Amino acid sequence: MAEFLIYNKQHWMELPSKNNPSMTGYERNHVMVDTDSKLTIAQKIEKKDALTQKYNRRYQMGDIVEARQDGGPRGKKEEESFIFLQVPSINLETAKGYCISLESADMTIRRRKYFVEMAGLILDSHNNVGLTESVFYSRLKVKK
Repeated sequence: MAEFLIYNKQHWMELPSKNNPSMTGYERNHVMVDTDSKLTIAQKIEKKDALTQKYNRRYQMGDIVEARQDGGPRGKKEEESFIFLQVPSINLETAKGYCISLESADMTIRRRKYFVEMAGLILDSHNNVGLTESVFYSRLKVKK
């Protein structure tokens, strides 16, 4: 049986900025680049493009981060950040195929290509959830 680790928290770039809670960390970083008087316009464009690429490559809620054999040891940090999704009829080799990045030519576009729609999942006290193969595939989505 395969066990998937599904990312289950907001990335820091999506959270309110500590210095300016009305903006996310991503928005704050964009403003910082815009207001940096030491940078030329070309440098600002380059930095903002790099920031956007980094933002697109972040882990997002529902991302399939790892696939492993069910029943292995778990760390405390894993239980805080992940949902453990068990699908009895999917073997480990097949499951690892869902842990890939979305690539284009020579760069990573998204950290993970596949994610699981999490709305309505019922977790136990250890963040475990079991799904049948058909339910898993109905919730499995591909990023663009």
